[in-house]
Amino acid sequence: MTAYLEPQLKNSEAIKKIVKQLEIEFKHEDGRALTTLLVYLPSEDGDYNHDQFFELVKQGILANFVFSCTEVEKKLGIKCQEAHQELFQKALRKLSKHTAKGELGELILFTLLDVYFGAPKILSKVSMKTNPRMPVFGADAVHGQFDGEQFRLYLGESKLHKDFKSAATAAATSIENAMTKYEDEFDLLDSYMDFPNIDGDLEKELLSLLNPFSENTLDDVVTSPCFIGFSEPGLISDTSSLEGFLKSYGDLASGYVSHFFSKIEAKGISPDETSILMLPFSCVDELVEEFILYMGIKK
Repeated sequence: MTAYLEPQLKNSEAIKKIVKQLEIEFKHEDGRALTTLLVYLPSEDGDYNHDQFFELVKQGILANFVFSCTEVEKKLGIKCQEAHQELFQKALRKLSKHTAKGELGELILFTLLDVYFGAPKILSKVSMKTNPRMPVFGADAVHGQFDGEQFRLYLGESKLHKDFKSAATAAATSIENAMTKYEDEFDLLDSYMDFPNIDGDLEKELLSLLNPFSENTLDDVVTSPCFIGFSEPGLISDTSSLEGFLKSYGDLASGYVSHFFSKIEAKGISPDETSILMLPFSCVDELVEEFILYMGIKK
């Protein structure tokens, strides 16, 4: 089966101008290429200005993160100026100050998978929340994409931590748990699968392929990308030029990538079954407070 899943976000180039990639390759000690994505935000006077990214979130990322593609298209199909704002406010009601930190991490993971991996969200868990103060359980992101003939199901994990290494340790455990509970994710997919160019035939094919109760081998299908946002104030403030920042970021990331994959392998998970996506901040706690204020989260 050869197919293509369309990304949900239609302004990927605008997002890439704000959430920029440091293109660098890392290899395992045995020579295998490791799947990594290093991104960074614009900085001013030795500190990040998050407003440009938050405005992108407000203007469309949040609604697409929270709701299924079908619901977004249905709402925006109403030709009125208020449709975008109504959709944003509806999405906002799914968030709370209590869960904002976790949901911001999940939102960034959603954005990176959609924009840089070209893998759209195929299950919208946040939209199912009946209480905005309750977290989402299971995988933090469920995305998918074809790589030629091969379909990849991404069961993503996100962490916003002050310390990268402690986040990597926690993430390895979460990834292990998500893989062992895949049947729960499939049950949700069976009921709520949705992506931009879904049709009945493609949905049927994918559910057959992903069915854990069939004779299909899922080892080559399921992968677990992990996003870690972490505090690294020295990296942001002590670099006087973009070139210097990128070099320092690459040097720092080299040790962090090795640490992450060592934790993954300690859980018996192959490096081929996961990837690391990272984004440094001056202070994660301040980032979350800025997010709450900029979005206007009240609850």
